[in-house]
Amino acid sequence: MEKSELQKDKIIKVAQSMFSEQGYDATTTREISRKADISDGSLYYYFPDGKREILDTIVQRGIESRTLIIDDWFSDIKTVEELEAQIIGLYEQICSIFEDEDGYRSFMITIRERPLLSDAQSDWLIKILDNIQIKLGKKFHTLLPLLKINEDDLVNATGAIVAIFQKSLYDELILKNKEMISNEIKKKTEAEISLLIKLLTK
Repeated sequence: MEKSELQKDKIIKVAQSMFSEQGYDATTTREISRKADISDGSLYYYFPDGKREILDTIVQRGIESRTLIIDDWFSDIKTVEELEAQIIGLYEQICSIFEDEDGYRSFMITIRERPLLSDAQSDWLIKILDNIQIKLGKKFHTLLPLLKINEDDLVNATGAIVAIFQKSLYDELILKNKEMISNEIKKKTEAEISLLIKLLTK
């Protein structure tokens, strides 16, 4: 990595930490510069639009890294058991996003600074979950002969699975202000997924 990229990464990491701990409005570019051990001029050299450009970069990098994790998760399946295993594996993968300190901080910045962000920036989690529901629908469709539901029920069935994911994430990370999904909640959520799949299976 070039020196300029290393310096930009350093600024981003410092700003990400400060934004997540004390908020965007309470953080000044001067504080970021001091903590990153650079001059104010250097900060504006790397980020000409200052603090706002740094925030946009943090959010955009977070969106890109999380989307990559999720996009290619599903592989070919032939049985309901394989589908269930892939859904649970995907849930664990989503949870792992928040076990990474950068992932958690980026998520909290997105939640706390939502009024400052565009819809595309602030709705990344919804878009990921919508994408998961679409992919789940395709997998469920291939297994319809093994399921109790018909094609018209696919949206509701996949929506129920995504709602289980969503409740777990929002309850723990936002309502309870936890920094990661606990093993207890993971087991409970995975049991709910298994039960729903069992109820849908012939």
